[in-house]
Order: sequence, then C-alpha cells, then structure tokens
Amino acid sequence: MKIEDNNLKNKLKENPFSTPEGYLEGLTDRIMKQIPEETHVPEAQQVSLLDRLRPFLYMAAMFAGLGLFFKTIARFDSSHTDGRDTTSLLVRSSIPADSKMIAIEASYDEDEEFLHYLENQYTDALIQESLDGEDQIK
Repeated sequence: MKIEDNNLKNKLKENPFSTPEGYLEGLTDRIMKQIPEETHVPEAQQVSLLDRLRPFLYMAAMFAGLGLFFKTIARFDSSHTDGRDTTSLLVRSSIPADSKMIAIEASYDEDEEFLHYLENQYTDALIQESLDGEDQIK
C-alpha cells in the first residue's frame, strides 16, 4: 500500500502534459506560412450625390403619396354627400350668461367651504398639540 502511495505522489510531482520534441521550434514560421498573403484592397468607391440623396427622395415621395391619399379621401367624403344640405342638421344652443356666473360662484362657494374646513381642522390639531405639550411639561 505504501509503495502505491509513493508512486502516486511521484506521479503528482511530474508534469502529466508533455509536448513533442522540437514542437515549439519554428512555430512562428509555421503560423506565418498558414496566414494568407495580404492582397491589394481596392479603394472605396466614391458615393455619388444621387446615392446620398436617395433616402431623402424616398421619404419625400412617401409624404407626397400620403398627402395625395388623404386629399383623395377628403374629396371622396365631400362628394359623398350628394349635394344634400347638411346645415339643417346643426343645432344652435345658447347658454345664458347668468348660468355661467352661477356656476363660477358655486365653485367659489365650494372652495371657500373647503378652506374653512381645512382651517378648522388645522386649528383643532394645533390646539390639541399645544395641550399635549403642556401635559408633558407638568
């Protein structure tokens, strides 16, 4: 058993990985041979003015098409009435000026009532707080 333990300990001290003899010699030369030679890269073609403006022209054509589409729809809707007079369908209503003032005064009264309520609540809270403070002092 001791012999086997010693053999294992000796094996652990040795490097289990090894490289073949002469493997690292000339490694860079072999790698450089595998890389293809640089070929002449053609210069970038010059972009013409039309190629630069083409997206904007497409967008302008799209908006022009949408404008014509909606104009056609609007014309179709106006011709769809068949010349009938639709002004008789309008209803005229008039609200007396007094009713507007009544509504404004009512909202003002509601605001005043709410402010009085808040003032009373705040006053009660302050009084209670001051009474509690006097009780703690005594």
